[in-house]
Amino acid sequence: MKRMEVTEKQIGENTFYLRPFPAFTAANISGELAALITPMISGLAPIFGGKSMDQVMDMEMEDALPALSDAFSALSGDKVERLMKKLLIDHKNISVDNPETGKTEVLNLDLANEVFCGDVQDMFLLCFEVIKINFSGFFKKLGAQFGDLRGLLKKEAPSTESTEN
Repeated sequence: MKRMEVTEKQIGENTFYLRPFPAFTAANISGELAALITPMISGLAPIFGGKSMDQVMDMEMEDALPALSDAFSALSGDKVERLMKKLLIDHKNISVDNPETGKTEVLNLDLANEVFCGDVQDMFLLCFEVIKINFSGFFKKLGAQFGDLRGLLKKEAPSTESTEN
């Protein structure tokens, strides 16, 4: 059963255990995710340049983090916080090895605040992993429907090519 499959991810000093969302929960979140991602496409163009959607979804987050930080800086903090809570805690789909208790616990607001205090970038990394697990197929199929990512970015991003001869 797909819903019971657990993916283990080491982020920073913490080990997280991620389960996929139920189908209808993923569908619900996909609308909010798309609303945040669409304006970011042009801001992320430098990390996408020439890569297929498969390559983008499989890339190392550390390589993408500077561009992601710049892209996220233009977003509403309230919207980002709401989406991150949906991705990480509202649906109780993530557990973490709690260093204080030595037990694996479901990630909740208090535990997330403790785990990510001073390491907010790790929270973004974890969100990206949750997105990859739940939506990578969606974005791959979307890319197949609308052409390659480079073509999409050329339409969305302002041209930086020189017009001088």
